[in-house]
Amino acid sequence: MEKPDYGLLDGGESMGMSDAQYKGFLRNHLDDLQEILELATAAGNTEIQEKVEKKIKRIEDQLAY
Repeated sequence: MEKPDYGLLDGGESMGMSDAQYKGFLRNHLDDLQEILELATAAGNTEIQEKVEKKIKRIEDQLAY
């Protein structure tokens, strides 16, 4: 079976994000969630606040690796 051509140099294998790129992505997402948390807290929306806090905790755990 022939490998699909993804336009990679020398027919190399497809690579995903590096660890540093992935953690940068998570940090950007974390910043966005923290802004949403501030807005939810200011609005007194505890339902959104709880959900965002859970997502923030999950990302912080992933960044701790």
